[in-house]
Parts: sequence; C-alpha cells; structure tokens
Amino acid sequence: MKFISVVLTVFLAVSINKSFGQDELFPPVGSCGITNIEPKESTRIVNGIAATPHSFPWQCLLVGFFTNGTAKHYCGCSIISPRHILTAAHCVVDMKNDPDNVRIYPGLHYFSASTLIKDNGLPCREIFVHGSYAASSLNNDVAVLRLKTAVQIDYEKTAPICYPLATNADAVKVNEEVIATGWGSMSGSPNRTSAHRPTELMQVRLKHVPNSQTDCKKLTSILGFIDQPAKMCAYGEWKSVCFGDSGGPLIRKRTTNGGQTYYEQVGIMSGTIDCSFTKPMPDIYANVRYLSKFITDSVKKSP
Repeated sequence: MKFISVVLTVFLAVSINKSFGQDELFPPVGSCGITNIEPKESTRIVNGIAATPHSFPWQCLLVGFFTNGTAKHYCGCSIISPRHILTAAHCVVDMKNDPDNVRIYPGLHYFSASTLIKDNGLPCREIFVHGSYAASSLNNDVAVLRLKTAVQIDYEKTAPICYPLATNADAVKVNEEVIATGWGSMSGSPNRTSAHRPTELMQVRLKHVPNSQTDCKKLTSILGFIDQPAKMCAYGEWKSVCFGDSGGPLIRKRTTNGGQTYYEQVGIMSGTIDCSFTKPMPDIYANVRYLSKFITDSVKKSP
C-alpha cells in the first residue's frame, strides 16, 4: 500500500478560567480547547465548505521557506501551549536543523499567496522530530516546535487545544465523531499542483475507525498483522483531507462533569491514499495519546 503524506508544495466570550501557571506544561481544561464561535456542521474538506472564521483558534499554518525567503511548502499545525506547536514529522523533518526558516501563522482564516510572507510568521527556535519517525510508512509521524516568540493567546483568534494527558481523558472511541481542519486541496488531481486550493480554513466531520477495520488495517499495520499503534484512522464516506492538510489537528468535543464543553486533540493529519477522490478510504493520523511521551518530553526539553 502506497502512503501519500499530504504536505503541500507551494508554487507561487465564555466565563471560565483562561490562565495557567508557569509550572504547568500544558493548559488545563478551562484554559484550552475553548472557542467562542461554535464550529458549524460540515460535509467535507474535499469539495467542502469553509469553517466559520476563528471557530478553531488553535489551528495555525506552518510554512517552510528557502533561505532566500521563498515559500516551498505548507502544512497545518496546532497550538498546544503559547510556545509549542504540534505538527507532523514529515512537514519539518527536512528542516529540523534549520528552524528559523520554519514559520508559524496563528489566528489565520483566509489564505492566499500574499499570506506566505516570511517576516509575518513566528520563527521557530527548535524542532523536535520523533526519533523513530519512518518516512516510508509514516509511523511516529509527529514533531513538536518550540517558538522563539510565544503566540499571543486572546481566546478569540488564538487559543491552545487541549492535550489528552492534561485532561486525563479516555481514548477516542470507535465511531466517535472527530473533526479535521486545514487549507488542503478540495478537488482535482490530489497529487498535482493544479488541484483546487481553498482561500479559507475548511473543516470536515468524520468518525474514528479502529485499526482492526479492514481498510484501516491496510494503512496501520505491517504485513497486514503487525499493528502500528502510533497510527489511527478516521473515515467518512466520500469525505477526506488532502494535500496541505498535513500536520493539522484531528479533534473531538468533550464535556466536563460540570457541563463545560471543550475540544481535545486526538490525532495529527499524516497521510491519505488519494483524498477519497476515486474511492472512499480512511485517512491516517498520528495517534496523539500513544505519542504523548514524546510530545511531553519535547516540551520539557525546551519549556
């Protein structure tokens, strides 16, 4: 089975506690996963509809630049703390020793070629790529970026997403609804620069499917029987993510015992077969809960 990573080459107010202590690595519930604009119901990213502006305030754009300041590729990513960004390893592995040329754009909704101005993005100080990341299979496809300058969190356009270990949440359940977001291709040939790109952030509601499900198993196992738990799948019939969505968050809605709702990240967009353009297939995500030790250790190395 050929995996296609979906990095895109560029040619061209609620009354809750919204602060957390300096000794806390990740924002706790009450300070994360908060959106003042409830996400709309949606169909799909491919041929889909735009998200309501700033209804996913943890979503950021990641852009890799050549040394001359020309953009070469972009991905999605998410805010997990004011100084730390979560994304896919394949989005940054070739630039892990060149962090200054990786820039993060928080608070973004509309997207065009004029967005890709290097000086407008937040520069990275360090890039941590999982030591066992495998490009051929997209196993352990996770990276943590430490910013030079913290994101200004305003809980309107910018907010951190909740991190599973900080919420002590259960693992995502089979058929549980999840949401993917990004600026990836919506139609056309999925692996071509002529594919149609959105000008706004897009969203799609999917269902989590287990690694044992037939089509998911083809994507998450070795030789069809050795499971790779660092991967997970999400699926919707004729619904998909596509090129440019890589590194973006897969999230779910949660409710506390006190009735407060919040969003938690469960996956990182990793790969697709062909964006479900020709056949409905699950997409591959890095499993945030399984990879939490690497994520936590990376944040501890550079708080």
